[in-house]
Parts: sequence; C-alpha cells; structure tokens
Amino acid sequence: MANLEIRQLLKKNRIPDNDGNLLIFILYCPIGLILILLRSILLLGLFILGQVLPDTPAPQKFINKIACLSLGISIHIENPKSKENVNVYVSNSLSIFDQIAVCSATGAVSPSCRTTLEKILGLSTYCFGSATNLDNFKNNIKQFMADKKIPIYFAPEEKITNGRGLLKFKTYPFEFANKVQPICIKIDRPFLDVSITTVGSTFTSDMLYYLFSPITNYKLTFLPPLEKKSMSDEEFGEIVRQNIATSLKVQTTDFTSSDIAEWEKRTLAEPPVRSQHRVTTRSINPELQRMSKQVKEVLPHVPLNVIYSDLYMTRNVDSTITNILEGRVSFTPEQPTSSTASQPSTSSSVSVGTQASSVCSSGKPLFNTAASSFPKSASERSRSFQERKEQLLASARKRYIEKHNLDIPV
Repeated sequence: MANLEIRQLLKKNRIPDNDGNLLIFILYCPIGLILILLRSILLLGLFILGQVLPDTPAPQKFINKIACLSLGISIHIENPKSKENVNVYVSNSLSIFDQIAVCSATGAVSPSCRTTLEKILGLSTYCFGSATNLDNFKNNIKQFMADKKIPIYFAPEEKITNGRGLLKFKTYPFEFANKVQPICIKIDRPFLDVSITTVGSTFTSDMLYYLFSPITNYKLTFLPPLEKKSMSDEEFGEIVRQNIATSLKVQTTDFTSSDIAEWEKRTLAEPPVRSQHRVTTRSINPELQRMSKQVKEVLPHVPLNVIYSDLYMTRNVDSTITNILEGRVSFTPEQPTSSTASQPSTSSSVSVGTQASSVCSSGKPLFNTAASSFPKSASERSRSFQERKEQLLASARKRYIEKHNLDIPV
C-alpha cells in the first residue's frame, strides 16, 4: 500500500502558489468573466430543455452535447474500440462532472439524489433513492437495470480526489453484474492551471470554475472488462481498483471516503496558521516597534520580526501574545540574549526594531518566560504554552502597568 497522507490526496489552493500562474490568472480574468456570462445563458437553455425534452436516449445525447459546450468540457476517448457493452462501468473519481464524460461515451446513467438543478446539469443521472438506505437503493437499481436495459456507471471511491491515489472502493457496485468494465479518467486544463476541486469546495464553486476556465479536457481509457467468477464483491472490487491504479500509474491507499470527509471537516474547523507577513523598511511603524519590544520582553524566544508581523495585523499587544502562545503564528525560536540588536537598515530586511534588554528600566530583573528547551513536537509546544499562558499574560500586564505608571490595579 501507499505511504500517501490524506492531505496529499486533496488540493488546498485553487490556483498554484507561484507568481507566474497568478499573473496569468489575473490577465485571464476579464476573458473568464465573459465566458461565465455566455455559458450561463447556455446553461439556462439547458435547464429548460432538460425539463421539456423526454428522458430518452436521443434527446439526452443532444442535451449532453450542450452541457459539454456550456461547461467547456472536451471528451477524448483514447481507445474507443475497447469499449464493450456491459451492465456496469466503474472509474476513479476526479470531478463533479465525471458522469457527463463517462455517460456520453457509454450511454450509461449514474445514480444521483441531488437537487433538481444539479440533476439537470449532471445529466444522465437517475435517482434510485438515498444510499443510506442501502437495501432499497440496491433494489431500485436492479429493477431499473431489468426494466430499462441501460447500464449503470459507478464511481466506487465516492469522494473526489486530486488523482494521486485511489481510495478504497465501496463494494455494493459490484453486486449488480458479473462483468464490469473499468474506466480510467484523467483531467487537465491546458491553458489555465486551476484546480478542479479543493478542500471544502462546493458544487457551485467547482461549477463556476468550469464556466470560467477556457477548456477542461477529459481523457477516458477503457480497460479490458473483468469477470467476478467465484470472487466475493470485496475481492472483485479490489482487483478492479488495482487494475485502474496500475493503468493510471498511481498508488492504492487504505483511506475511505469517510476518512477524507472527516479530514476535511477537521481541516476546515482548525484556525488558520498565520504566516509571517513581509514587512519592508518603508512600512515600519514606530508605534508597532514600541509594541514589539513589549511583546519581546514577555516572549524573548520569539524573533522580533515575527512579533512585528503579527502586530501589523492585530495592532494589539495582548492579541499578539495570545496568537503566539496558542500556536497561530509560525516561527523558528531564537535564543534570548541580553544584547541590543541593531536598528533596521535601509535595505529590504524584515528585521524590525531592537531587542529589549533583559533588565527593565526600573532596574528589576525581567520575569524569564522562556522554556529551558524548545519542544520538538507540536503537542508538547502547545501543552507548554497553555501551562504558561495565564502566567505570561499576567506578568506582561503587570510590567506594562508599572512601566507606564498607570493607575490600574495590578
């Protein structure tokens, strides 16, 4: 099995984090906005046609072509002669519109219980009931296949990934036929490097980027059909998964769709880690320098430029101390010294202000809040911070009041 981590199976950013791609994206924006407007008009017509035309193969094929045009989808079948007439097709899952590409190539329908709008846009979908009531769901599919004689398309991963690995397959799709044809899907956007989906993205946001992007290419590869014979559904599903993974040259993982959903939920719930804000000498604020020294007195192991960067956003000493203690500011600790650092030069250095002396102006030794050693693991650092947090805040408040001779109870 693969050593891939869950975070490697999902993309966090819609646009790759480099200046070149960002510049291309900005320059393309006016064209993208025009495309959204024009394609939205086509989608409105598609919605009307979906309500009016009968649910038969010929009209659905016509609607499918309009959908591909509206969403900027181009479908290329690498080996069309390898496609066989089977009752079940399965593939990896890369996007919300995989079924448009697969169903256009195979004439199959895909199970769906989405809203009316999504069903129209998704096309070639059919509601068999909720998969939470699995027995009823499976009975409806069997009845449909017997009555309509139309194949079914499944994406057994049941969760969209970036394609770097395959999740564990659900086993129920392999109950409906003894012969299954695997399909490998690859997607790329050649003229604009924009991710198909990201962590926490919605159907609507993903669809907007289809409308915005110049083109989204789907490449389908039909693998030789596989027969179940005497294998169990689980064994058969694993063989199908291994065949798709081998063809795509990706790894199989032990993660399930539930694992991905849980990881996404935790990731979205976590507070964002603040990055160090770049500060040039031209933007140095004397008031923030003064506040930086106050924080440095309390947290001598934190680099002064990191303190300044957070103060640049919070404009509050207590808030910055809290952010640092609770791990919302990333930094490399430094050994506290009693020497005074030089003032920032006129170069583009991010160094700000001077380090505070280890003895305050009143001549009293400062309360040493630094740990004897900086823990390596995040959990140990967090525990250390929590234990000292209240003490640090109280000490900082007391010294601040004494230093400025404020008439406030300590």
